[in-house]
Amino acid sequence: MSLASLSPAFCAANGVIVTKTEGRSIFFGICNINDTVLKTRIKKTFPDYQCEFHLLTAEEFNLKLSQLFSEENVKEPVLTVNVVHDSRKSIIDKIADDAPVVNLLNSIFLEAISKQASDIHIESENNETTIRYRIDGLLSEARTISQERTLAISARLKILANLNVLENRRPQDGHIDVKTDTYSLDVRLSIVPTIWGESIVLRLLNRSDTVLSIDSLGFSSHNEKYLKDILNTTSGLILVTGPTGSGKTTTLAAILKELNLKSTKIISIEDPVEYRIEGITQIQVNDELGLTFDTLLRRIFRQDPDIIMIGEIRDIQTAELAVRAALTGHLVFATLHTNNAIEAVYRLQNMGIPSYMTAAVLRFVIAQRLIRKLCPVCNAAGCLNCNQTGYSGRTVIAEIIPVTAELTDLIAEGLEIEKLRTYLKKQNYKRLFDDAKEKIAKGISTKAEIKRELGVLH
Repeated sequence: MSLASLSPAFCAANGVIVTKTEGRSIFFGICNINDTVLKTRIKKTFPDYQCEFHLLTAEEFNLKLSQLFSEENVKEPVLTVNVVHDSRKSIIDKIADDAPVVNLLNSIFLEAISKQASDIHIESENNETTIRYRIDGLLSEARTISQERTLAISARLKILANLNVLENRRPQDGHIDVKTDTYSLDVRLSIVPTIWGESIVLRLLNRSDTVLSIDSLGFSSHNEKYLKDILNTTSGLILVTGPTGSGKTTTLAAILKELNLKSTKIISIEDPVEYRIEGITQIQVNDELGLTFDTLLRRIFRQDPDIIMIGEIRDIQTAELAVRAALTGHLVFATLHTNNAIEAVYRLQNMGIPSYMTAAVLRFVIAQRLIRKLCPVCNAAGCLNCNQTGYSGRTVIAEIIPVTAELTDLIAEGLEIEKLRTYLKKQNYKRLFDDAKEKIAKGISTKAEIKRELGVLH
C-alpha cells in the first residue's frame, strides 16, 4: 500500500487523513489520537517513512476529507451526456446526485464555514468558474473549477432548493438547510444568468450563532452611553442606518435581546430572519405570498405588541405605518439605507413623511459600519489565523444622534441638512470619522482599513 493508495474511502472509514509530507516524513491528522491499533497499522504500511500523528476535530477532518474527494475527481467529466427530449430531467437529476458533485459542493460549504465566510460566490467566466468567499466583508478567491462541474453544482443546488432545474434563462431564488455536527445553516440562494453561464451567490446564515451582547459589539464608550439611553426609551422611532453588510441587524438583535422581558411583547418583521431570539415573535417576509413589510405591519397591530422591529423601511407605506405605530405609543426600531445619521432624517421626508411627523416620533438615529480588526496573532504581518490578510474579525464604528427637544424643533422646521450639520458640530457631535480615528489611536484597526471603508479621513 503506497502513499497514493491511502484512498478517500479508507480515510472516511478510519478517521485519518494525510495532511502533509516533508521528505521522508508523513503527517497524519487523526480523529481519535488514542487509536493505537490504527496508528500501528499505518506505520507498518509505510515502513520507509517517519509517521507523525496530530489530532483533528470533526469539522477539520470533514473539510479535509471533502477536499480530498473533490481533488480525486477533479479530472472526471461531469456533464458529458447528450440531452434529448423528456429524458433531460432524469439525466440532470442523476448527474447532480453523483458522488463527485456532492463531495465538491460539501467541500465548498465546509471550507467557507471554516473560514467564517458570510457568502459564497460561484461565478461563471469564459473558460472556467471562479469560487470566492466573502470573509470579513471582502471577497477572497478560493479555487477555480470547470464549466462542466459548474453545471452539475448548479443542478445540485437547484434540486436542494426545490427550484426549476431546467431553467437557466431567468433568475431564481431559494434557500437550503445545511447541517454539520456543530452548524445549522440557512443558506439563501440567488441564481442569475450571465453571458458566460450562471452567477450563483449563497448567503450563509448561521442558525447556531448566538446573539451578541451590546458590550461585545465594539461600540466606543461615548456611543455605549447612548445605547443605554436607548434601552430606557419606552416609545418613539429609533433608526439604524448604513449600507448592506454594516451590522445593522446584529446591533438590533443585541438591543432586542436586552429588551426581551417577560412583561414585554416584541414582534419583528425581517427579511431574512438572521438571529433567532427565544421569547420574541419573529416573522419572515415573503413577497411571493404577499407578506410584505407593510402588509405584515398592518396585521401585527392586532397582536398587541409593545415593541416592533421592522427589518427595513423600503417605501412610503412602510414608513407611514412605522410612524403611526410610534405615534400610538409603541417603541419602533427600523433600518434604513443611508450613508450617515443626518441623512436618515431627510430620507423619511423624501419618502413623503412630513417634517413635523418625523420630529414628533424620532428619538435616536444610529449610523454604523463594520471595519476589520488587526489580527491579534501576527499584528498585520499575515498568518494562518488571518488567511495572510493581517486582519481577523470586525468591529463597529458608529455615530449616534440623540434627538433632543431642541433638535426636535429644528427638524420640525424643516431645517436644511447643512444647517443641521452646523448645529450638531456645535454640540460636539462625534461623526463616523471621529469614531474611526479613535479605533486607529487604540491600535484596533488601521488608516488603510478606514480609508477602504469610509474614504479619506477628514
